[in-house]
Amino acid sequence: MTGHASVTPPGFVDEKARSEFVRLAAIIFLTAMTNQQAVILAVVWQEAGFSHADIGVLLGVYGVPLVLASLFSGAVANRFGLLNTVRLGAILTTFGLLSLYATHASFAGSFASRILQGAGFALFHAPVMTYGTTRLTQDRFIQLFGLLSAMAPLPYAFGPVVAEYLFHTFGPHAFFLAGSVPGLVALPLLWTLRPIEKAAPEVGGMRSLFASGRIVLPMIAACVFGAMFGFVSAFMAPVMLERGLSIGGFFTSFTLSIFVVRLGLLGPLETIDRRLVVAGGGIVLGLGLTLAALATNLPMAIAAGAVFGLGHSIGFPVLSAWICDGVPPEARATPLALFNATFFAAIYLVALPASLAIARFGYPPVMIATASTGLVLAVFLVVAWDRRIR
Repeated sequence: MTGHASVTPPGFVDEKARSEFVRLAAIIFLTAMTNQQAVILAVVWQEAGFSHADIGVLLGVYGVPLVLASLFSGAVANRFGLLNTVRLGAILTTFGLLSLYATHASFAGSFASRILQGAGFALFHAPVMTYGTTRLTQDRFIQLFGLLSAMAPLPYAFGPVVAEYLFHTFGPHAFFLAGSVPGLVALPLLWTLRPIEKAAPEVGGMRSLFASGRIVLPMIAACVFGAMFGFVSAFMAPVMLERGLSIGGFFTSFTLSIFVVRLGLLGPLETIDRRLVVAGGGIVLGLGLTLAALATNLPMAIAAGAVFGLGHSIGFPVLSAWICDGVPPEARATPLALFNATFFAAIYLVALPASLAIARFGYPPVMIATASTGLVLAVFLVVAWDRRIR
């Protein structure tokens, strides 16, 4: 024999798709590493002398372009191509953070940088995840997609610790320069991926999704998951620092929990009803946030992060798969765009009301109130399952 036939790896559409999957994972990780420097922005603006209300506005305004651009990112990707949309989004995300080098001490300048960064990450996130689904078959879909989506929060394992060190040691300018490097490294990799055919404009239209009753439950769940995740993203760093705890204690255990769960524990969830899986994730997520509210030492913070990561790991990839049920790969840009728009809206729009509530009541009561939404969601989904409501 002079050669051998290529064998398609299980779960991938062809032999080349596996290497593209690996590169895509690296791209998501590096771009998210740059975008997630925002975890310490509340601290940066506190030291710049901004009020709680101003900080809440700056944290929350990122969500406006993020939600709007996410909502239409499916249509943009269908018209101009997934990879072109992802490339534009990655460029804007990286430049948005880098521009804070010059604008972070100004409210108006920070406002403009956050608008740019929010629009960029919206154009990046849903299309890049959609591209990832085109490399996969239904075999091992939740497991492989769970691994891919885990690349976005993975920088939390060490990013906040590095960001805190850079900011407090070298100041904000070095922090923003260094934080932009991963995004710059990711950009050339985007030109090594194969483009895919554009979906026809009428495929998976937004109107038909809104008319479909099947998206109601996952959209409600996306709001709850997004609100809890948004609180952690915006305020967990100042919570930990206020208590004299390293922010890495929570975020590192949170991220490692996500990664470990998605490496080996998502496979069995393929056969369980989506509503029950997401209900369980909501309960665990709320428990993690409650533990964080009560954490007074490092072991408690580590435990809170691990539990919160477990809840996020259980729920998020299953929600993403739920919204795509019955949709062919080339048409998933629109439903994933709607899902991401809803999720991101909850993440970033929670910042301002939470900031005002914190100023009046303090962190623990607001954290526990936010955590309670996970239990409410779980009860709602279990009732829906019992009554066979989709």
